[in-house]
Amino acid sequence: MNIHVIVNRRAGTVLDWESGPLREEILGAFRANGHDVMLHLIAPGDLRATIAEVLADGCQALVVGGGDGTVRAAAAELIGSDVPLGILPLGTLNRLARDLNVPLTLPEAAAVLARSEIKAIDVGEVNGRVFLCNSVFGLPAIFSQYRQSLRGRPAAERLRGYLSALREILRSRRRMELDVDHGHARLRLRVLSMAVSNNPYIEKPSLMLAKDGLHHGVLAAYVSQHPSGWAMARSVVRAMLGRFKSDPHIYHFEAHEIGISGRRSRVRLANDGEIETFEMPLQYKIRPGALKVLVPANPSQADAERTKDAILQQ
Repeated sequence: MNIHVIVNRRAGTVLDWESGPLREEILGAFRANGHDVMLHLIAPGDLRATIAEVLADGCQALVVGGGDGTVRAAAAELIGSDVPLGILPLGTLNRLARDLNVPLTLPEAAAVLARSEIKAIDVGEVNGRVFLCNSVFGLPAIFSQYRQSLRGRPAAERLRGYLSALREILRSRRRMELDVDHGHARLRLRVLSMAVSNNPYIEKPSLMLAKDGLHHGVLAAYVSQHPSGWAMARSVVRAMLGRFKSDPHIYHFEAHEIGISGRRSRVRLANDGEIETFEMPLQYKIRPGALKVLVPANPSQADAERTKDAILQQ
């Protein structure tokens, strides 16, 4: 397979890519499995142009190294095509890599992607812009806004900024009045925050909310009606323990389309952790099976491949 690897030079964990063992270890994993592979180290602003070039060059699979923002930007270029997207997790949270069960260490991720299989996953969309994991507004978006503004700053400055964000969130009692139409009902809600997820989360003890797949063809909405940021923080702890659905202050539902309007003319959303400004009203949609991705092969397939390799080496 003709694989192109595109790496964002500004990704938080890019080390020793120009030369050295990391580069060779990752590229070697693909070559050892019979793939032709080429590496492109680029600035973030060159992503679209580079993807267009490699697609014109006959790229059969695109592997992107970067954070969630880079992955989402690459996915937007591949949606609806036959070229699958693979992820080398170089960000802070690596949301989609976690959802797809891709290992979070680079050598392991490369080894898995080199023996991966192709699956189609759903894609979320809000006002025509895609998201792969979730779209959030309200209090959690404050933290994303701080995180985005603090990128590249010294560690001490980032820590002070994160503490300021946390204080602002915990002290907040600002709730928004929203009109929500999800096809089955029209509701007027006072919300502290709201998250629309590409496919639903499952109740499972974890530091980060987990999903059992991105193929169910639905959006899942989680509306916080807590009286304060402190109360919402306690709800986060409950979610980490795998019990968020029992929280009486969270209203959740599933739908194929969700319309949201309110008094504001604009709202800031954190789409896969990246802050963007949107005109109201918001129109969310699910696009079933719109993106092809590289995912870890199922255990039986991986075992069969290892057995085949062992036989050939004898």
